[in-house]
Amino acid sequence: MLVPRAQPFPFEAVRDLIGILRAMYAAERAGRHDVQRLRRIRSVAERLHLAQELALEHDPETLGHAAAWRHAERATQELGELIDLTTPLEPTLEAASRRVTDVGHRDARRVGLKARRS
Repeated sequence: MLVPRAQPFPFEAVRDLIGILRAMYAAERAGRHDVQRLRRIRSVAERLHLAQELALEHDPETLGHAAAWRHAERATQELGELIDLTTPLEPTLEAASRRVTDVGHRDARRVGLKARRS
């Protein structure tokens, strides 16, 4: 049963979790490419996106806001089930780093392609 909550929704924390999930997804895709794990990661991220949308649409102390909290909490639980003490962090950090450092290379290629086309 949903109970309205007065606490503000933790938008920044949810955004951070979505970023972690993006990096996990990229690392999994580049590594083992376990389709079931990729689906689970995507499902958790989708639940967090839904939580954000609900929180944006509904004020605190409403059922919509409470639903946003419930989705965020369940997604956090599901994320916890995706990792354990033996889950290496290095591939996730490398994937996240590549998303930052490869941006310059992609932008340079895009500019070069545009220059050649004109």
